[in-house]
Amino acid sequence: MSATTAVGAGGIRGPRVRPEPLQLRLLEVAFSFTVLAGLLWQDIAHWNKFQTSLGRLLPWIVVVIIADLLPVPIWGSVELMMSFPVLLASALVFPPYIAGSISFLGTLDLREFRREISPLRDFYNRSNVAVSVFVASWIFHRFGVDVLVWPEVLVFTFLALIADMIVNFSLVILGTHLLTGLSARRLWTNVYGGSRPDVFLGGYACFGLLAVLMATVYSAAGNAGLIAFAIPLLISRQMFIHWKRLGEANRAIAHKERALTAVVSRIADERRDERLALAAGIHDEVLPPLYKVHLMGQVVKHDMASGRLLDLEVDVPDLIRAVETADSSLREMIRDLRNSKIGPTGLAETLGLLVNELEATTDARVETHVHPVGGSPMIHLLAYQLAREALSNAARHANATSIVLVLDEDQDSIRLRVTDDGQGFDMLGVDSSSHFGLQLMRERAELAGGLLLVDSHPGEGTTVLARLPIAAEKRPGP
Repeated sequence: MSATTAVGAGGIRGPRVRPEPLQLRLLEVAFSFTVLAGLLWQDIAHWNKFQTSLGRLLPWIVVVIIADLLPVPIWGSVELMMSFPVLLASALVFPPYIAGSISFLGTLDLREFRREISPLRDFYNRSNVAVSVFVASWIFHRFGVDVLVWPEVLVFTFLALIADMIVNFSLVILGTHLLTGLSARRLWTNVYGGSRPDVFLGGYACFGLLAVLMATVYSAAGNAGLIAFAIPLLISRQMFIHWKRLGEANRAIAHKERALTAVVSRIADERRDERLALAAGIHDEVLPPLYKVHLMGQVVKHDMASGRLLDLEVDVPDLIRAVETADSSLREMIRDLRNSKIGPTGLAETLGLLVNELEATTDARVETHVHPVGGSPMIHLLAYQLAREALSNAARHANATSIVLVLDEDQDSIRLRVTDDGQGFDMLGVDSSSHFGLQLMRERAELAGGLLLVDSHPGEGTTVLARLPIAAEKRPGP
């Protein structure tokens, strides 16, 4: 029964329909037409009973369509369809061929109307629903129990529910595996409950067992009882929405904890780099004039001790010039430190040094188009950090051989773009438990009022685009 259906995967940039792999299309065609042919064969074989039941089927189809107008997204390409208990209830009330027909005709996926999935994918989803319901109904009716026989009906409904879940989950995972290339184990973890699959499966089973109550109400009240289906469906939908939001909140907290740990480590590295840069600046720019001050002071002292006062006319001006040079060097260094958080050379030259280091330590070659940009020192530091992370990912993780770095600005923002020809990756396949660089980059950009977009697909390289505000955001005061 379709609790879940697959759709095209989306990346950070938002939904984008990906061309389906050939294996997935073959599965969709073969499975869908097999299921449709089987349903038609069953309906024709029982045509007299099917024809007399048409008046009872239409209200069920309408209820299924209405329930499917309110799906709950679970993960990436999978949604929970709220018609699940309704369809399972039809499996308890009607024979398999009628329940399967209701499922095939009534299942509705709004994403097809929004052109987010192909008609063939919708056909596969409908077939998944139909065969799941058909199997559940066949198992339930094989024991010959009536929905009004309590509590025995609960046992056989649970068996039908298990069969439905096995068929549906298997088809969903198979289709999503062919679409994304992710392993079945990884898909099971992401789709069905994450770190707490017991919570999801328990709630899902209780959701399915609502079918017993729905079937009982329908047996007692007929089509008028279908109206009462709305109450448990709405309550269950809110439960799954809150469950999803709680899971997202837990994942966000885990991301932030790992990001904070990484930030602490990187701050230590950046402070070490700053100390080294400061030490080099003092050694190269400040110590030479100070040493000259020391030497000229010794010369003046020697002149006064030896009574060579006439030599002071030459040596004292040299001492004064040495002091002025040292003073000027110190002031210039202090001014550079105040004006740039990434060193006295500024953003453009610091990016150049970063590129030179990357080319010296990896096989990648970087084409740079770096222009002077405005913005505060903190924004410059953020742009440097984002560029460093993107370049490092491209050269060391994506095995890119050609990288393009672009830095420019428009009227109100700095634009940073890093494009590589590396191996790329599937956004849904990123293991956030160990690779959270993208999450960290995005949070850094958003905290500064900017935006980070990532576009990548396996074998197609990666593009990282960041927009950062030139002017600091004005926050409302008290």
